Amino acid sequence: MTITNLPPSLIPTLSGEYYTAPEVFAQEQERVFETMWFCVARAADLAKPGAFRTYQVGRESMLVSRSRDGSIKAFLNICRHRGAKLCTEESGEVKRAFQCPYHAWTYGLDGKLVAAPNLTSMPDIDRVEYGLINVHVREWLGYVWVSLADEPPSFEADVQGAVVERLGDLESIERYDIDNLQLGRRITYDVKA
Repeated sequence: MTITNLPPSLIPTLSGEYYTAPEVFAQEQERVFETMWFCVARAADLAKPGAFRTYQVGRESMLVSRSRDGSIKAFLNICRHRGAKLCTEESGEVKRAFQCPYHAWTYGLDGKLVAAPNLTSMPDIDRVEYGLINVHVREWLGYVWVSLADEPPSFEADVQGAVVERLGDLESIERYDIDNLQLGRRITYDVKA
């Protein structure tokens, strides 16, 4: 059923296939979710070195963790050897490294390849070049932001610029001391939608 002749005050929406077509969804993943900055975590959820969480952004699984130097790192959650998912759990903690469950390639918290079976007999494997693939990451206001884009948009223009557009300046949001808020309770539930 198509409705025509809408009153001027009603803005027409897209037709139904734009909300359900797999090819439209694939384009949205590529052109929207894989090009922008996304907030994925509270930095406090990655409290100490080795703490990690995995996230699905667009078509990619990513691994976000706290490194030994205290910084947040983000990588594609795939082993460089055969492309297996490196971390299959949603969250957890490792002591020193991430190890692929498939062939035991092992990566430091900085993403560098640190060990693999028979690695010494493969002199053409560069440990840095075959490290985990970095994802752009920023920490701001106690949150972790990631971008899958090869060249991400300016964080200052896109994310902080949106705050300035809505609130007038960054100080308005920074006064809330959001980065020092603590989680009181977490509730997870499914919505039938």
